[in-house]
Amino acid sequence: MDDRPGWDHWALNIAQAVSTRADCTRRRVGAVILGERHNIISIGYNGTAPSRTGCLDGGCPRGRHDTSEIAPGGNYSDPTSQAYCIATHAEMNALVRAKHEALYGATMYVTNEPCNDCAKIIGNTPIHRIIFIDKDGKQHSRLV
Repeated sequence: MDDRPGWDHWALNIAQAVSTRADCTRRRVGAVILGERHNIISIGYNGTAPSRTGCLDGGCPRGRHDTSEIAPGGNYSDPTSQAYCIATHAEMNALVRAKHEALYGATMYVTNEPCNDCAKIIGNTPIHRIIFIDKDGKQHSRLV
């Protein structure tokens, strides 16, 4: 009897481990991209560029507030707002590190549902599907 986890469960566990490197006081997100043969193409977590002061070091306006002060979601792209977030999302960090050709037929695994901006960009890649965990802890699969 094979008691190993299925590919989706295994990859989501890797994404969860990757999320522990996130540089965010509000939410730690991890992403992993697997190729058609279940090889790891790329990983990413939410955070700032290596040369910038990150959220954990007080560099992010949004990160200075908890969710009771600034609700999750919303517009975090306005640099003049207290809700402004300086991080690049896990999905984007995984994509910028991946070779475009390797993404054909690939699956992206994310520890949270991708935001609308990330979903739009993922939809413009050759990635075949996204597997993510929603806010209630349920796993979802979506074809891209």
